[in-house]
Amino acid sequence: MRGKTLEQLVAEAKANIGHISAEELNAAIKNGESIVVLDVRDKELYEADHLPGATSLPRAAIELDIDEVVTNQDAKVVTYCGGNTRGSLSAHTLKTMGYENAHVLTGGYRGWKASDLPTESEEEDR
Repeated sequence: MRGKTLEQLVAEAKANIGHISAEELNAAIKNGESIVVLDVRDKELYEADHLPGATSLPRAAIELDIDEVVTNQDAKVVTYCGGNTRGSLSAHTLKTMGYENAHVLTGGYRGWKASDLPTESEEEDR
């Protein structure tokens, strides 16, 4: 019997996690809400440009490093990738690991940029 396809895994993940729009996340960041924003793209993409205040935690390292990056499992965590695939899978993994308040950024980084919202880069951060 064949296992699940990527599309099936992503659909299952999306059905079991919270979702937040770019506008909602931007407002929460501006209002100083306690939110951990995780960029699950590759480190090079994060360094080139990322959401304000985001922390780089590539998809491949979620299970290994999340306990060091987010020590409070009750924290609101928002994951994002370029679109929604890795972000959704990452949020689903976090929820499975006990991070019940895990969300994915709807539209991911591309959706954020399409909404003309601010970003920052590692060069700016230095």
